[in-house]
Amino acid sequence: MAYIQSSLIEFRELVRRHAQELEKTYPERYSTDWFFLRYVKRLEKKAWDHETPRACSGVMRGMTRYFVDSVEEGSMLASRFEEILECHRYALRTERRS
Repeated sequence: MAYIQSSLIEFRELVRRHAQELEKTYPERYSTDWFFLRYVKRLEKKAWDHETPRACSGVMRGMTRYFVDSVEEGSMLASRFEEILECHRYALRTERRS
């Protein structure tokens, strides 16, 4: 149970940190960064409103589709996405172990 809570808290904090960092850049409306920030903010809301990382899976699927279609490999957004995705997967794995 402690693993679930700690991995979920870690995921929440990671998403919040990325949202705050992206907001500081003031992305241009309708730019790739702006749409990515919208996904991150949606993910942040889901993560804090629910007690399980599984609740974020729908947003993660949409974010993954957006990433594949719009974000350049090797960019800063790509590294942010990969970090968020890995943290979400870890939270899901720890949830399933319990």
